[in-house]
Amino acid sequence: MKVWVDPDRCRGHALCLTHAPDAFEFIDLEDRSVVIEGATESVPLAVFETAARNCPERAIVIEL
Repeated sequence: MKVWVDPDRCRGHALCLTHAPDAFEFIDLEDRSVVIEGATESVPLAVFETAARNCPERAIVIEL
């Protein structure tokens, strides 16, 4: 599984951190979120899917 946040779509709402704090981190200087390195190995797919569904910009991309 590969998950990433599209930097062109992310607008810094940070809802992904609310739904998946173990999977995403916020980069203040860029005002956007990124997937924490190694999170795809430790965080269940369902958590990423919930974060993706709740992203208002649809910036979270999941490839199975």
